[in-house]
Amino acid sequence: MTERALHDPVTSCAAARLEKTVSADAVRHNLALLRAKSGGRRVMPVVKGDAYGLGARAVATLLVASGVEALAVDTVAEGVDLREHGIDRPILVMDVDVSDNASVCATYGLTPAVANVGQVERHRGAARRQGGPVTVWLRTNIGFNRFGPREDEDFEVVLDALRGARAEIEVAGVFAHLSSSAWDDKETAEQAATFQSRVYRARAVLGAHLSASLAATHGLLHPAVLHGTDWVRPGIGLYGLLVPSSRDLSGWRTTGLDRLRPALTVRARVLDLIDVTRDEGLGYDRSCAVPPGRRLASVAIGFSRGITGSAAGFSGLLHGRTCPMVGKPGMDCTQFDVTEVPGVRPGDWMTFIGPEPAGGPVVRTAEDTAAELGLSLYELLAVLRMPVRLEDPR
Repeated sequence: MTERALHDPVTSCAAARLEKTVSADAVRHNLALLRAKSGGRRVMPVVKGDAYGLGARAVATLLVASGVEALAVDTVAEGVDLREHGIDRPILVMDVDVSDNASVCATYGLTPAVANVGQVERHRGAARRQGGPVTVWLRTNIGFNRFGPREDEDFEVVLDALRGARAEIEVAGVFAHLSSSAWDDKETAEQAATFQSRVYRARAVLGAHLSASLAATHGLLHPAVLHGTDWVRPGIGLYGLLVPSSRDLSGWRTTGLDRLRPALTVRARVLDLIDVTRDEGLGYDRSCAVPPGRRLASVAIGFSRGITGSAAGFSGLLHGRTCPMVGKPGMDCTQFDVTEVPGVRPGDWMTFIGPEPAGGPVVRTAEDTAAELGLSLYELLAVLRMPVRLEDPR
């Protein structure tokens, strides 16, 4: 949801209680840094999963205005949505999707991934139906083991199918996913070597014009990954986020990725305050006992927004103080202990990611929140379901 969507009365009412805010300036800064650290390679930002839950339409529009030459998504539906909202750049559909969507790819000018002979044939058929060639990327499997053949001889079979379909299919490039680039130098180097050999073979069969794309955000930490790569596909790095283990990699000290700027703020309103006057529990089963003398804030965030029932150590920031969650989250409301926080009032914002107050010295990072919820950063972004606003001072 963008600034414009917040004028919708339903969205506006939800956003008055809780919100995700994405800083456009931070995204621009991060894009420029990732470009610089890519050594002049082209950048194809990944906006899958509604841009990791941060609003694909608004983020894609911002990225296109910032000069990106292409975008990547996971599904055909995501690509169609961007086309319907005015995004005219090449869009790579990284998942191979289903046969029913081959004609939709052709109609909307999307660039699908192909990884086996059946997929080649379905897009060949779509080209014949539309009366002109379609463009694809060849997806190769170098160990991620989600799509496509693992062995060289099986990869050759796909190349032969593409060579036979040259009249209907134009192959723009070869890409793959790394499985361990955020924590394993050795395995990443091995996968990069396999990728380079596959690209070499694909260019020998289909033409030297083929582009190659291997590195995402964490791939920039590995020189071997960048070798021979034409396109870099950053995802969460656009929002200043990195998997914590990546800081232990040998390439960390020289990449400058420590200068990425966090772009995300998540906060929710205090709805009411409860002063506990006797020993008793709270919530549906009252299994959490709260002693007398504690003050609890009921805050507008719960499990329908991604705060799970297992998050015993979850907390938020209020007036610069850390406030632990008490009991289990409800669907749209969770209680936090604010006994030690002076001056709390209904309507105050409790911060879960970002500076508190906005622009202040106390910061709660996305890593903090993910660790408390027992989630990866990727999972965290996906589960925080709430209105999102792209904040752009320009």
